[in-house]
Amino acid sequence: MQTTIRGIAFALALGLTASPALAQAKQGKQTKGKQPAPAAKAPAASAAPASPPKVSVAGIRVTGLGLGASGTELKPFNESPGTTVALAIEAPKGSGIVDIDDHGSKLDSFSDDKGQSLMEEGRMGPFPKITEDGSAALVEVEVRGRPSPGASSVSVQGTVSMTLAGGSKPFRAANVKLDANQTFKIGSTTLTVSDPKVEEDETQFTVNLPRSLLTTIRDIHFFDAKNEAVEGHRRGSGYFNEKAELELSVKTKEKAITIEFEVWQNLRTAKFPFSVEAGLGAVAGGRTVGTDAVPDKPSAPEPAAAKKPEGPPPAISATEGAESVEAVIKQMQSAAAAGKGAQVMSVIYPTERGDYAQGVAVALAFLPMASMDNEKAADAITKELDAFFAKHNVKPPFNKEPSELFKGVDVNAFVSDSFAFIKSHAKKGDNPSDMLPVPSGKPENVKVTGDTATASLGGKEINFSKISGRWFIRLK
Repeated sequence: MQTTIRGIAFALALGLTASPALAQAKQGKQTKGKQPAPAAKAPAASAAPASPPKVSVAGIRVTGLGLGASGTELKPFNESPGTTVALAIEAPKGSGIVDIDDHGSKLDSFSDDKGQSLMEEGRMGPFPKITEDGSAALVEVEVRGRPSPGASSVSVQGTVSMTLAGGSKPFRAANVKLDANQTFKIGSTTLTVSDPKVEEDETQFTVNLPRSLLTTIRDIHFFDAKNEAVEGHRRGSGYFNEKAELELSVKTKEKAITIEFEVWQNLRTAKFPFSVEAGLGAVAGGRTVGTDAVPDKPSAPEPAAAKKPEGPPPAISATEGAESVEAVIKQMQSAAAAGKGAQVMSVIYPTERGDYAQGVAVALAFLPMASMDNEKAADAITKELDAFFAKHNVKPPFNKEPSELFKGVDVNAFVSDSFAFIKSHAKKGDNPSDMLPVPSGKPENVKVTGDTATASLGGKEINFSKISGRWFIRLK
């Protein structure tokens, strides 16, 4: 389940360009017989990954009260009562996860589908785990609350603070002597060999190094005196404060080898909002089948639920809607460019205007991602956004029902000011109008059937409805 923020879904369904950040929102290991990687120039800082990581649900655990003395003698899963959702975080293509900052991360809400908040003692769990190659991480979100009777899912929103890298670079240390207290260098950093042991055809040893280097190692390769690749792997690692240890094993009895560390480059720390929903089907899949077991016969797919009737069209005023599908799109584009939120909203189907405003809020929330290569700029725009949302009394998380998110809010004013905010943060060379969350281009292949119509915009099919002779764009 990818990061699911409702507003983004509606915006993308319309083919909105919104902003670079919103567009981006679409989007024990052995080394055996490897040849040495060529030394490559580290990518420039501007090449740091701009796309957000993918966040999905990897697991959910609900633990009830224990049994026996004070309810603690026998504990289910040997855990205290509460609810835990494990988040799987996948790095954007071409980048790697270097560190997850559980202290800098934040849990905004944790609730069930009955509307009950479960945030008691809520926290981002300590000791997040990262794969050795930095491609993915696992973070547990924990609360003491448990879902209400009859609840079938929980929703979790927050922000994950992490350090991402854009590319890696190999560093070699030749003729490393596998003797205690021998030192070698990776770049300008000194490392020390300790506890070497030769067991059969394998040499095990520990490398003492700074934590800052340990956390940025993407991979390790080993070579003999003839520069032939040697099989080896990490046995373990750990750190205390800034001192770290890396346990290695190499299939050789030689007293000196070449070690190549592939080190992550272009580190950038950023905070990424996430919103996920977890139920029993969140991580559904076929069961593991043993070689002597007979797999279950596949069951027939359940019929799709009948679509709920929409009901009669809402009442409109004489100033709402447009004369044609083409006029709807033209008004959205010209009104957005002029910063007139009310005119944009007037051609959106009346019951879906809150959904559009929600999409605009999410587009704003993702703006800092466009400045990931400049931490100060990202922090500055984040502070501006906090003040902007506070001014309009729009409070995260933004995946709440629009009626709740915009309760007591002048939605037209919020949308108008949002357009101005987005345009004011256009980067040099960008066309500010192209950043606005409205469809671009002209409708093509318009097909009208009674009071409904479809048209193609940017390769996407968009729906329209007519009320009292006036046309409106549909978001759902």
